[in-house]
Order: sequence, then C-alpha cells, then structure tokens
Amino acid sequence: MPERTKLTEKLLREAVPIVGRDYQIFDTDVCGFAACIYRGDGRAFTIDYRHAGRQRWMTFGRWPEWPVSAARERAKEIRREIDAGADPLAQRGAPRVNDLIERYCAQHLPKLAERNAANWRASLAKLVAPVWGRKLVTEITSTDVDKLLNKIAEGRARPHKDKPNNRARKLQPAKPTPVRANRMGEVWRKMFTLAVAWGWCTDNPAQRFHRRIETPRERFVY
Repeated sequence: MPERTKLTEKLLREAVPIVGRDYQIFDTDVCGFAACIYRGDGRAFTIDYRHAGRQRWMTFGRWPEWPVSAARERAKEIRREIDAGADPLAQRGAPRVNDLIERYCAQHLPKLAERNAANWRASLAKLVAPVWGRKLVTEITSTDVDKLLNKIAEGRARPHKDKPNNRARKLQPAKPTPVRANRMGEVWRKMFTLAVAWGWCTDNPAQRFHRRIETPRERFVY
C-alpha cells in the first residue's frame, strides 16, 4: 500500500521532483486520489481505481490551476461514480497513444537504469508520439506497427562527420538500423500488453512484430 498524507497547497508547493521518474502522493481523505509530481516539476491530480477487475488511472486536473480543495471535491464526485459502477475514464473518452506513452513512462521506465529510461522516453517522444500520439489505442493495428518499424529500420540521413562546421555539407546516406527497430518493437509489445491489462484495448498489435536480422556491429542501449 502506498503511503498516504493529507494533500495541501503547501505540500504540493514544496514537493521535490525526482530525477528520472514521476511519483504520486496519495491523499488520506479520498481513496485513490493523488497528486502526481512529474520529473519536469509539473503537478497534476490523479485518481486510481479498479473497474471490472482492471486497474485504471486517470488524470483530471493540473495544479495550481486546480487548487487542492477543488480537486478533492472533484475526486469525491469521481469516487461516487466509481462506487456506482461507472468507469470515468471510458466516459471521458477512450485513451489515446499519448496517454499510453505517458502512463508507460510514469509506471514502467522508472524500473530501468536512468540512462536507459531517458533514451526510451526520448525515442517514444520523437518516433512514436508525432505519428500515433493522437490516435486511439484501439486504432493501432499490426499493419501500423509494421509500417512504423520499417521506417525506423531504414534509419535516417545524418550530417557528414568529416566537415562538422560546413553548413552546406551533404548528408550521409541513411544507414539501416534493424537493432533499433527490434528494440522499439519489444517496447511496443510491452506497452500494449500493459494496455490490455489496463482495459484500454483487447489485443496487442505488436505481439508478433517482424523481427529484423541484427548485425553484430550494431549497439543499442536497452
């Protein structure tokens, strides 16, 4: 059980971010009500609950735009809906891939070494969020997975290292990055496995992603 304390304005104002991960401070008054302290120093109110046997997690307001007193009253309303059998997250709208990325980064990446977590956070933000971010989690198909992994495996053109200060320098041809694609596929498989467990989708589109042949000379931190 997580430790609980009564949320106050002073507590949120003085809460110190932790490098490399987000964390929650749970309230004593409302079951599941918490303040999430983001690694970037932001703060938001969340509520954790179970529906149909599945764990759910919903963000509903940011501090200080929402004072603690208002957030607690809203949390009580949400709690009453939950106790009556409702699923507030489903009512608010189906989760999108950006929601999946945010929750995965908050709950799973802290289990990795700090450098690995930072690498994956950046990769998801640069390679996945711009393409899938606004799509519903349930909209992603195995075809979408194959297309994006193919693009990642192709690599990208980079500036020529021999003339680093020449603005007119030509880009080097793209070098295939099959290892990067394979590791990304593994991360997606984990993310969507969690999404199924959270009740956000019913199947895993990355479960049987195409694995590329890896060359011994390639290295990728995982």
